[in-house]
Amino acid sequence: MKCLGIDIGGTFTDLIIVDSESNSVLLEKVSSTPKDQSIGVKNGLNKLETTLNDLDVVVHGTTVATNAILEHKGAKTALITTEGFSDIIEIGRQNRMNLYSLYPKRIAPLVPSQLRFGVKERISSSGEILVPLNVADLEATFEKIKRVDVESVAISLLFSFFNPQHEIKITNEIKKRFPSIHVSCSSQILPQFREYDRTSTTLLDAYIAPLCRNYFTSFMLRLKEHEINVPPLILLSTGGVTQIKNAAERSVETIFSGLAGGVLGGYYSCNELQINNALTLDIGGTSTDVASIVNGKIDISTVNEIAGHPIHLPSIAVQTIGAGGGSIARYEHGILLVGPESAGADPGPACYDCGGQNPTVTDANLVRGLLNPDFFCGGTIKIYSEFAEEVISSLAYKLNFSSVEECAAGIIEIFENNIALALRKVSTERGYDSRDFHLISFGGAGPLHGCSLAERLCIEKVIIPPYPGVWSAYGLLAADIRHDLSMSILKPLKEMTNDQLESAFQSLVEQGVQLCVEDGFLEKEILIARNLDLRLVGQSYELNVPFYGRIEAVSHAFDEAHKQAYGYASPDAPREVVNLRVAAMVPLPKFSLSTLPKGSTDPKEAQTGTRKVFLRNEWIEANIYQKSKLKANNIIEGPSIIEQNDSTTLVDIGWVAEVKNDSHLLLKRLYSG
Repeated sequence: MKCLGIDIGGTFTDLIIVDSESNSVLLEKVSSTPKDQSIGVKNGLNKLETTLNDLDVVVHGTTVATNAILEHKGAKTALITTEGFSDIIEIGRQNRMNLYSLYPKRIAPLVPSQLRFGVKERISSSGEILVPLNVADLEATFEKIKRVDVESVAISLLFSFFNPQHEIKITNEIKKRFPSIHVSCSSQILPQFREYDRTSTTLLDAYIAPLCRNYFTSFMLRLKEHEINVPPLILLSTGGVTQIKNAAERSVETIFSGLAGGVLGGYYSCNELQINNALTLDIGGTSTDVASIVNGKIDISTVNEIAGHPIHLPSIAVQTIGAGGGSIARYEHGILLVGPESAGADPGPACYDCGGQNPTVTDANLVRGLLNPDFFCGGTIKIYSEFAEEVISSLAYKLNFSSVEECAAGIIEIFENNIALALRKVSTERGYDSRDFHLISFGGAGPLHGCSLAERLCIEKVIIPPYPGVWSAYGLLAADIRHDLSMSILKPLKEMTNDQLESAFQSLVEQGVQLCVEDGFLEKEILIARNLDLRLVGQSYELNVPFYGRIEAVSHAFDEAHKQAYGYASPDAPREVVNLRVAAMVPLPKFSLSTLPKGSTDPKEAQTGTRKVFLRNEWIEANIYQKSKLKANNIIEGPSIIEQNDSTTLVDIGWVAEVKNDSHLLLKRLYSG
């Protein structure tokens, strides 16, 4: 089987081809093209030195939806709500992001007031039609939509999750009158209670759908130009994949697509090395993504947001911060700050000599001697130490550092502190003991900072994947077909029987099976996972627990989840079923990486020399190794640097690295304190 994974980041577009028949792996890394991401895909495909017309699988992780929302560059969108509720996205929850700010700023709604329309209709909380949809009122709304010339419309009416009749009628009328306008309907996107969250999620889908549809069309054309005819799969926020036509119809499910691939790569490493608990650390050029894998399972959250806008769909629980190799260091108000602004792919860090005038994390690592100017990205990108030293020297002067290297070390200190805070959010702040976890460090810059970040969290072991720089792209190939469906029921658990719950799930199960069949799979291949959102009566938010057919087991699982989340459980307190959730999945074929030839503990055959590096405030001699020449069982003591085409690994002072059979590196801390 020959598989292609394509992952687009803010700085680089990564491609990896795994051919299980020839037992080979081919990877490529090119600069991303933010204005049209498909151009970066085309450039990467052009550089792959292999035939592409014999591919069996193509999986793509995209950040088109993410970037459109973050940059406020989505489609011109109108919102239709029940009369009197058109301002719900502006009212929100009245939360203040900065509680003590004297001049707080609210998140601007994606749709301005002049594009929000209310229609006369009303459905009760039991699904009964109280006020029929006013046809004359609807006609007036259509006239307004025609005048403002929108590209997309979001529809979110009160209690439509219990009775979607009015939403369906409005949707059909818009499609009949304005066939070029995209329509997102809340009863299809998120049939759940909580008006603000449902409206926000539906609006996000409408806002990004035209852009995603256009991008997917361009992406398909790029594939066809290279005679790739296999239907591509798109990675969803849940870590599952679906056919490209499904992703275009429900674009909101791809918002965290670009972040999920790395977690899947970390999950693959956990399975290969038989690790139950791990934190994934993906440091790219623009941002850092962190997530947790607990008891062998990826953490999935149904309460998420992007740029302050709620999105209540299942997604891998990833924390993202503006910290990457391109993060800009600057002098501001007498102190040193790093990020979140990034030099990106264009112009990039100063050492690229492409017009960058600001010092970045990459420049700092080059000044510290940790990067090889002649072997950056395998030698495909030339970097220059003198330009890095020049911009950091200017910053060092402003901040009164005694030397350029001390300023570079200061940049890294702040950079790593920011990332450590993000790692704590997915570990200690969720009640986990970070000492029980491995740190899986990847991305172009991840392996350089793995040891130091592990020490900050008292983690004793770090995993470096075989191809860390493109591990997110590799993670795409570990995904399975997945469709997630949900519905609100809002009933006390004690009033439900096992049979009633089974019956309530049935319609969702049937929908999930049908979607998988439409993807071309047999019913016998489909796996169904059923979950419940439960809460104690009177609570505002719920916890997700699995349903295996027995209500008693559900109650016990809820108590355990409540204790983990809040520190206590109330076994005798009444609880309420809020939502039913179904995941319909089809496992796709998997493959393993080739086995390295076995060697002794001595890695001398892979050593290419030594180099002075600045670590722990002094210049010391470090051994340099070539990753491609390492063998299984080799032991590398720090301080050492392991170079490969897609990344550079630092085995820090007090650490030792063991080369595993499949080329993973297991780094162990020799002492604590």
